[in-house]
Amino acid sequence: RFTAYTSQNWAVEEFLGEVRSREQPHSASLVSEPTAVKFLMARKFDVSRAINLFQAYKNTRIKEGIFNINPDEEPLRSELLCGKFTVLPGRDAKGAALALFTARLHRPDVTTHKAVLQAIIYQLDKAIESLQTQRDGLIFIYDMTNSSYGNFDYELCVKILDLLKGAFPARLKCVFIVSSPLWFRAPFAVLRLFVREKLRERVCTVKAHELANHIPVPSLPEHLGGTSQYSHVAWIQSCVNAHTNPAPGDHPMQDDHDCVGSLLRSYSLGASDPSAADGASHRHAEPGPELAVTNSNCCDDSNANPHNSHRGNHQHWNGSALGGPGPNANTNGCGRQPPPPQSATPPATPGHQNLNGDAPVCRESDAAGQPQNDNAEEDPEAEDEEEEEDEEGVPPLPQKALPRPPQQSSQCPVLSSSWDPEETEPYMEVSVHMPEPGGMSVGDLVEHVKRRKKKGIYQEYEEIRKEPPAGTFDYSRKLANQIKNRYSDVLCLDQSRVRLSELCDDEDETTDYINASFMDGYKRSNAYIATQGPLPKTFEDFWRLVWEQMVLLIVMTTRVVERGRVKCGQYWPLEENQTEQHGYFLVRNLHIQAFQDFKLSHLELYNTQTGEKREISHYLYVSWPDFGVPKCASAMLDFREHVQQRQEAAVQSLGPSWTGPPGGPPVVVHCSAGIGRTGTFCTLDICLARLEDIGSVDVRQTVRRMRTQRAFSIQTWDQYYFCYTAVIEYAQRHGRLSPVQWSDSELETDSE
Repeated sequence: RFTAYTSQNWAVEEFLGEVRSREQPHSASLVSEPTAVKFLMARKFDVSRAINLFQAYKNTRIKEGIFNINPDEEPLRSELLCGKFTVLPGRDAKGAALALFTARLHRPDVTTHKAVLQAIIYQLDKAIESLQTQRDGLIFIYDMTNSSYGNFDYELCVKILDLLKGAFPARLKCVFIVSSPLWFRAPFAVLRLFVREKLRERVCTVKAHELANHIPVPSLPEHLGGTSQYSHVAWIQSCVNAHTNPAPGDHPMQDDHDCVGSLLRSYSLGASDPSAADGASHRHAEPGPELAVTNSNCCDDSNANPHNSHRGNHQHWNGSALGGPGPNANTNGCGRQPPPPQSATPPATPGHQNLNGDAPVCRESDAAGQPQNDNAEEDPEAEDEEEEEDEEGVPPLPQKALPRPPQQSSQCPVLSSSWDPEETEPYMEVSVHMPEPGGMSVGDLVEHVKRRKKKGIYQEYEEIRKEPPAGTFDYSRKLANQIKNRYSDVLCLDQSRVRLSELCDDEDETTDYINASFMDGYKRSNAYIATQGPLPKTFEDFWRLVWEQMVLLIVMTTRVVERGRVKCGQYWPLEENQTEQHGYFLVRNLHIQAFQDFKLSHLELYNTQTGEKREISHYLYVSWPDFGVPKCASAMLDFREHVQQRQEAAVQSLGPSWTGPPGGPPVVVHCSAGIGRTGTFCTLDICLARLEDIGSVDVRQTVRRMRTQRAFSIQTWDQYYFCYTAVIEYAQRHGRLSPVQWSDSELETDSE
């Protein structure tokens, strides 16, 4: 034993000496001893072979541009969440770790090779923290069951196998191809030949039920003939915990959690001294609060069956407690560090269809629970859009059905009575935005902005932002609902959330949930429904909401993709005469009108259960800049006027069949999170309606009251400032105010 120990120490020293001699002086020390052990273990402490493996691994990452692996950033975050690649908790009979790639979850049209390889490398780096995995190796399972040609990516398969075969510090013991009928057709046959030539005896093509002949049944997922009910979320959580909570005494530059990661980051920075690389290491690795999980050691069975693990207070990767924190729970621990990566869409395991990988950013929360994001309204994350397919053989749409007001529109107290068109008294709804004494005339408003300037308006917004939410988020925090939230820190207040009709689903008691909130307008209760940009997994829920709430207009204030990031799913047909099906709804795009600053799609919504159809106007505002807010409000004011006129015309077209409030059904307004641009549009609409009615506005009070119904509405201070300037511009356009000028160059921001 002493001899073996001495020889291994000698091998580590020789490996480090040789590798460091080949690197630049400023980065040579970034290759750590644990990294050396991993590469040596993979080659049975043959130093020359281990060095060749190290070079191959490093060159592979350089070739693919993978210098930094940060799970907080997109698109890696979305790729990790989608559950496409995971490390199973069980092992084979000889102790090898099991890695599973689920082909049917791969979308070559929306996912890059770099993102997939990053996710694989990130997870395998965590897996080989286990000494048992270093010693006993790894088995790779490529699951093709229920996949199609659209999921197949030959070049990616080759890259993955090349990485596992000759450029990863772990012994690849075997590759199991779980075949489908397509496997024997081109181009799958080409891949089969490549795999066999590359791996020879270490590849085995089997059917799903045959895999249990090679791997113990308790280690296999149920859909592959096993009994394991693994949790990919728990596995990713353990990986993140290991990354954000290093063991006491660990040097911050040790790349234990990312083989040669620090070294490659120094390449990307072009650092001239070790401190530069050290800064790179800390830039994206700021630790979050400690999370209580089943097992913080990512090398053990951390993604084991959640039913057999501790169910008390352990947390998802998105930072929300599975048990559901109390209404006053601080989502950020003591408030000093940002939370761990937050999931807009926790991944589906291979037992469930999920082609989505959307996600938001990790946003720091203050003590009041307010999502902080000083330079972006919403920053997702990247989310995979559903394929747009022309539906053939769609049944003819019947005559249009006239909407009827819902029996119960929200969980809120009923503030308005039913409307009878024969009543002589004018109909008046009770709203949080009722005219009250105070407020400012437009002249006073101008003086207020001149006097306080941007800095003062910012301070005014900060006072609002620090006010705690006026309610609880218990229902949004339910475990089954968390996956329906685009952003884990943008939730619905219980008292104002929109309730969908419950579906007959014995396995899901939360079919009434959607991340959407009723919001009052000026003298109108439930004038708007503020909601997040739909996720592919919530498209059906979104159209259920539109149908059940008799919605006539949808106002979308974000583009689907901005700055290369998916902000919202493509939930409506993009082309004229195209039809898509979402659940029991068929959505057809009848006609598109293009304006300078927005697009208007005339949609037809057909309910296949009732045989009814309705017409929906879908507005897409395209002139919101990628950074900041609009420099002037002209385009937004024109847009708001067009929306207002169309809603009035749509309600009038219903005639006496509409028995609801005179303003008509709610207008659905959404951006990505449903609080930033959505809140800006609604604030502006309320303030201008009040200005037209009584000649005064109160931006501050409007925003405060709006946030009692949709928490955190108006997400950044410059959105708040924009509401002031937009009201002033509107007053000038309509002759209520002479042109004014003032210096407002202070405090520029670049929020979305």
